[in-house]
Amino acid sequence: MTPFAYLFERFPSFGQTFCYREVAELDRQGVAAPIFSIRNPKDEPPQDWDARIVERVHYLPEEKELLDAVRRASKKERLTPEIIAALDEWGRRTDFLRLYQAVYVGLRLKEKGISHVHAHFAGMAARTAFWITKFFPITFSFTAHANDIFAPRKFEIRLDKLVGTARVVVTETDYSEKFLRERFPERADRIHRLYNGLNLAEFGRATFSSDPPLIEKALPI
Repeated sequence: MTPFAYLFERFPSFGQTFCYREVAELDRQGVAAPIFSIRNPKDEPPQDWDARIVERVHYLPEEKELLDAVRRASKKERLTPEIIAALDEWGRRTDFLRLYQAVYVGLRLKEKGISHVHAHFAGMAARTAFWITKFFPITFSFTAHANDIFAPRKFEIRLDKLVGTARVVVTETDYSEKFLRERFPERADRIHRLYNGLNLAEFGRATFSSDPPLIEKALPI
């Protein structure tokens, strides 16, 4: 059993290859965390992804199928009264699907005996993880990246609520870490910087040939 699961907005994605590298490195170290993706990347350039990782991704269903799945779980009495009350109270307000996605993922994490979920990034995935924590005895952490820090969209579950609830907040630059710690000083000890760059040691140093250049001097005008 792995100690945690991943929750992405979309995975794997050409524009977020560092997320894939993170998962692949954990795989190399023997940690094959379950992967949930809210959206299925489509119409993206083909990539040489590891098939074993891609096949492990559990894509969440679209809206109608998602709502039906949660209703079936409710009829089977798999939802607590608190979850049902929260779904009823929220109704169809903005971002209501995050609650249903949280129920869908949370039930499956519970079945797997997983007690922690890590979300990329501080947007749709983290807001879903926020509700997972509210509905189930499952903690969450998230990686904050760029727009989700400096230009967040105005949802009811804002960045302050995410930071206040998360067990750990990871960001990728010294500047972002400083920015978040200054904005949320009461949670500064939970905010950490973790680089997502490439290991340059894996790339050999270029060797320059001692052969003379093909053009030694410019032609006279």
